[in-house]
Amino acid sequence: MWLRRLVRIVFFLVLIIVVPPFIIPLPTVGVDAKTLADPDGVFIDVDGLSTYVLARGPEDGTPIMLLHGWGASTFTWREQIDVLAEAGYRAIAFDRPPYGLSAKTGDNIPYAPSALADFTAKVMDALGVEKAIMVGQSQGGGVVGYFAIRYPTRVEQIVFVSAALRPTDDPPPPNTGGTGGRVGGALGLPPFISSLLNIYPAQWWARLGIRAFVRPDFASRILRSAYFNPDFMTPEIAAGYSQQLQVIGWDEALIGQLRGAAFQPDPITAEQIAAISVPVLIAWGQDDTWVPLSVGERLKALLPEAGFKTYPNVGHLPQEEAAQAFNADLLTFLSE
Repeated sequence: MWLRRLVRIVFFLVLIIVVPPFIIPLPTVGVDAKTLADPDGVFIDVDGLSTYVLARGPEDGTPIMLLHGWGASTFTWREQIDVLAEAGYRAIAFDRPPYGLSAKTGDNIPYAPSALADFTAKVMDALGVEKAIMVGQSQGGGVVGYFAIRYPTRVEQIVFVSAALRPTDDPPPPNTGGTGGRVGGALGLPPFISSLLNIYPAQWWARLGIRAFVRPDFASRILRSAYFNPDFMTPEIAAGYSQQLQVIGWDEALIGQLRGAAFQPDPITAEQIAAISVPVLIAWGQDDTWVPLSVGERLKALLPEAGFKTYPNVGHLPQEEAAQAFNADLLTFLSE
């Protein structure tokens, strides 16, 4: 008797979990990304993905590609893009799908660093940029590293800013759980949860939960720990980083990252990094807890000719937290 009851309970629970996703469509939430764009921002099609681009400075100026980090957007370069434009450079920042105002969904959204390097090359192709100075922060710095290896003739100079780039044939740095920094595990889940999210009903319920519990300050609460001084995260900065949570499809984009797609392994060797031959500047916050300074020191050891600038009492975002000093070092390096 008790077994029948148990079977019935299990049956009804499965029915309740499995059936609603197939009969109840989730309503659309959010707004069209175009309504949130800067007046001079544009959307271009890259590999079938709507990609938001912000470019300033003379069109005949030397192009500088600005690549943001995980969970960020063109907003992270707000202290640099006009400074570079005023110095005569063509400063180009873009949101990598599914971040910022770019496409949130699509089977071909690139996540692995090598795929992101290829996507960056396609963005440059679409913009008519053959060769550029590459500046990458955090995950964007990792993408720049792969880009320099895969497209060496398209790189003029490189600036690694707290770059999530370390040889995968190195032993993991201490106190990072093997990820190379907190950024690697910020949204990582146990493998069985990630696999479960590949099933449609699980995705449906996860999206429902995300819509109910993920608040507009979600991104800013995570990024607060990226600063040495958490109070640096003002309401204005929080709003800038959280803007992407207003775009249609933001919940699906978050599901994609929860499935582990945002942190796919991608081999890169110490020998490959050491083979980078263009001028390099390495810039790091001395108190970075996301991608520790030891990762920057390893890059410096592999690239002994590179410039190496560190900033005291600064965390993972030196281009923001030490913008004035960083900009001065950046312009000096570019002029040399």
